[in-house]
Amino acid sequence: MNIEELKTEADISEYITKKIIELKKKTGKEVTSIQFTAREKMTGLESYDIKIDLI
Repeated sequence: MNIEELKTEADISEYITKKIIELKKKTGKEVTSIQFTAREKMTGLESYDIKIDLI
């Protein structure tokens, strides 16, 4: 991996962490897992379905 890819991964991780904190503040619940499922079409990756479990 090059430095730009590592920076992008770090930025995404930081963004997800911030959103988890916001979710905890709004719901009062802890995030126990996050599951990403790729949604693909014949032309390639379209997007992701995201499932978040809270307790």
